[in-house]
Amino acid sequence: MIADNYYIELMEQKKIISKNKLWGNSLPEKEFIKGMCLLNPQSYGTRIENRIRDELNYTKVPAKDNCGDLISPNDKKVEVKISLLTPSNESLNMVQIRLFHDVDYYLCIAYDCRDITNYRKYTFLLTHDEMVEECVNASAAHGTDSVNNLNKNVELRLGIKCVEGNILFERWKDKYLQEELTGVNECIQKK
Repeated sequence: MIADNYYIELMEQKKIISKNKLWGNSLPEKEFIKGMCLLNPQSYGTRIENRIRDELNYTKVPAKDNCGDLISPNDKKVEVKISLLTPSNESLNMVQIRLFHDVDYYLCIAYDCRDITNYRKYTFLLTHDEMVEECVNASAAHGTDSVNNLNKNVELRLGIKCVEGNILFERWKDKYLQEELTGVNECIQKK
């Protein structure tokens, strides 16, 4: 049971965060992400992407350009996929993967809030070709099989269960994991 006072306090905090688009920008990452857990994915996705953009000194790409979300300082096009791992969601859920867009890299980040006292994040960086390989077993994000079979530009959905010992998660950590977000720029410049 949730106590009334706790519920009221939580909803007030959610309201403050929802109304202030700049909420948490100056907070440490963990505190910022705790606040983002109170929002829906459409709201927190944009805010976290903006924070990543600022931290990496990237530029926002207009959606109409069909070439990812951000441009790196060396003009590489980057698509960002974000998930919050919580007690009710243990997967990095990448939805609307558009392999038909002109994207150089996929930056996929899972912020692990399942045990907030042991907060961490998993930052994965894949090239476009690596994401194509990973999506061999992905499913369509929208639509029916009969409609998608007629469409060459199908948006895909791929989930990685972020649980120690999961074969796919362990392979992604071995192959794509970046220890720090700042290492993303170094990796992009090398490739």
